[in-house]
Amino acid sequence: MRWVSALEKVFPRPELAAPEFSAMSALRGEIFSVQLAYRPEFLLEPLEIEVISPLRESVEVRQVRSVPAEYFGAARDEYTPEALPGLYPDLLSRYDDFRSAPGIWHSLWLTVRIPDDAPAGKIPLALRFVHCKPEWGTERDFTVETPVFTLEVLPVELPQSKLKVTEWLHCDCLCERYHVAPWSEEFFAVLERYLRNMRRHGVNMVYTPLVTPPLDTRVGLERPTFQSVAVELDGAGAWHFDFTRLGRFLALAEQCGMEYFEFSHLFSQWGAKFAPKIMVKRAEQQEEEKYFGWHTASDSAEYLGFLEALLSALGKFLHEKGFFGRSYFHISDEPGKDSLARYRSAAELFRRALPGGKFLDALSHAEFFREGAVQIPVASINHFEEFTDLDLPERWTYYCVSQWDKVTNQFMHFPSARNRVFGVLAYVCRLEGFLHWGYNFWSGQLSTFPVDPYRDPCAGRGFPPGDAFKVYPGPDGRPEDSIRHEVFFDALQDLAALRRLEEKTSRASVLDLIERTFGKLPTMTDYPREAAALLDLRRAVNASLAD
Repeated sequence: MRWVSALEKVFPRPELAAPEFSAMSALRGEIFSVQLAYRPEFLLEPLEIEVISPLRESVEVRQVRSVPAEYFGAARDEYTPEALPGLYPDLLSRYDDFRSAPGIWHSLWLTVRIPDDAPAGKIPLALRFVHCKPEWGTERDFTVETPVFTLEVLPVELPQSKLKVTEWLHCDCLCERYHVAPWSEEFFAVLERYLRNMRRHGVNMVYTPLVTPPLDTRVGLERPTFQSVAVELDGAGAWHFDFTRLGRFLALAEQCGMEYFEFSHLFSQWGAKFAPKIMVKRAEQQEEEKYFGWHTASDSAEYLGFLEALLSALGKFLHEKGFFGRSYFHISDEPGKDSLARYRSAAELFRRALPGGKFLDALSHAEFFREGAVQIPVASINHFEEFTDLDLPERWTYYCVSQWDKVTNQFMHFPSARNRVFGVLAYVCRLEGFLHWGYNFWSGQLSTFPVDPYRDPCAGRGFPPGDAFKVYPGPDGRPEDSIRHEVFFDALQDLAALRRLEEKTSRASVLDLIERTFGKLPTMTDYPREAAALLDLRRAVNASLAD
């Protein structure tokens, strides 16, 4: 048995190279993660696990499970270990059906939610394995206790990260996986569980399906309808909108802790050439029908008239409900240079219909901002330097399938340190927002078929493993977390600790500490690749805060 850091990945192999990790400091209010790696000599079943610690009521223990991955992208850089088809540790699952095969390494993931009033000092943490042979009922066969991990709680409270973070929620995937109808009571019960999971992991902005999101959809195909606004067209050609479903969605999101709201794109992805699918009920009909979609050009006079009416009514609704100042609006995701004129025309309509609104989109070309087309560019992380000298109203970045060369990302086959370093980079680069497209996209690339992420984390060989989702669709409508989800939250906690230290000292002092620990100030493409550097920096930050 060996304690290892949360930045290690314990593969189901006979050997384990991860160094021992027996002590660490943390702050009050922090959610601290550590792993217990072990290799049994024979099959352990059933197995009970007891926590031995004064903080035992604040400790959650989950089993790290491996999932089969076979596609890792068309290329990789020199910082990526050789990726071969096989089993990759990622899923964090309950251990009530736990089985430990002999001769290979396993790991347990311990999540310690340190109370705000936890006493300062060194706190021991250990586990007791209790094994019972089934034929012996509850009689104990044997018990084994792990070595002690020492967690030093410092008398400083960790604040929440102020970074705006959005991980796109795909509501149609929730409905499809759990067999619940859109906007039903069963759907809202599932939605609440997922919203609370997002908020617990630092996500404070929610992607809101005003209309069926035109994301990752093959031209001519459709994603399942998921539209919060009810649209009617009367006999005189006037548009009418009912925001009842939207209001309930926003109210629940706010109840779950969401602070910001971004509304689904109102033009097609990759260039704003078409309208999204929009269902409309006409005066002479009883049922809704698809009125706009792939057959509707983005410069259609009817669609532009509809859009202006919709945005005007939406703005009024959001002002009345108190959401407008915390809302963001999208035009088209990842537009290319050849779509600049189309995008600019759409942006002018948005500004006219939604005065005072905040507009942002993920893109890679600074011309969209320089020429006044986009208000808040969400720069792809591999093009981030092109935006650094611009006077932006908010500084955002994003990454997805295409961002693999030297930059940080959350792919399943990437070392976890390459995920967690984002927090330090966000501090150094003064980021105000981060966008990631795949909280729960459980579909094949271009939404061509549903995917079981437990069996296929590569979206039908469309994306590197884990790019499309952060959580697994667990039983009873509850998400199951991934290692990547927890490690990215650790990055947000690192960012919060750095900003807390800046409040105590100065930004120059914090940058100097980072430079001394890393050997130089990191950039989006040049940063330490080793887990030890991140752990050393966090120890130094904690010590400075407690001094």
